[in-house]
Amino acid sequence: MAPMQILIQIKAILVGFLAVFFILLPGCLVALPFPLHRRLKIVGPVWKYFGLITLRYACNAKVLISEDNRSPEFKTVPAKGLLIANHQSYIDIPLQATIHQAPPIMKKEVLNIPIIGWMAWISGALPVSRSKSASRRQVFEKAKKRITKQGIGLQVYPEGTRSKVAHPKPYAEIKRTLLVFAFHEKIPVIPVSMYGTRGVLSPKGIIQPGRKLGIIVHKEIDPKDFVSSDLFAEACWDKVIQGYDQMRDQLGPQNEN
Repeated sequence: MAPMQILIQIKAILVGFLAVFFILLPGCLVALPFPLHRRLKIVGPVWKYFGLITLRYACNAKVLISEDNRSPEFKTVPAKGLLIANHQSYIDIPLQATIHQAPPIMKKEVLNIPIIGWMAWISGALPVSRSKSASRRQVFEKAKKRITKQGIGLQVYPEGTRSKVAHPKPYAEIKRTLLVFAFHEKIPVIPVSMYGTRGVLSPKGIIQPGRKLGIIVHKEIDPKDFVSSDLFAEACWDKVIQGYDQMRDQLGPQNEN
């Protein structure tokens, strides 16, 4: 590794450390005594600032496209509705935090990570054990209560895990359970398209500076406008793909394999 690359990695580690322990952690500590909705109002802006700092100064990336097309009633902190996005990299998390703040549905194992798991819980993440149907059912019930009764949105990655290629998976390969659930529960879905995050980290986790990033939060899609869950789910995912293709055309292809 060249000396300049070593300096970039050292800077990224230092900025990441400072961002976690001097931005996220204090925000979570302040929010801890409050009920969930109030906690999320406190930590939402903290996550946004963390995302901006991480992308700009740790990753040396440039967010050249940032669009939020949601209706005003969905532009709240925390966000409302079910937000779905393509998944390319760990960098997806800070990129989404720059434009909307919604707790994720995440793997239960994340809660076991020291400090990170604790902050995820404080920030309203819903853990799920993917291999257990009882756990998935519990998450569905909690998701329904959060979105419909508490006015708290959730974010999920229908691809299930990070895609092995940059382009979003085709509709036939995504996990549609939560989209079908949203259709039957009359929960609006907000598609989110992200571009460029795959190229920020090399396969070995090395920062690759100067990457062009983009994120588009599309207008919410109402299940009442569709006659079947399949048509609804496909329309939601098509928006994710359309936004990705739009940004690739604007910013140029990069890291497409």
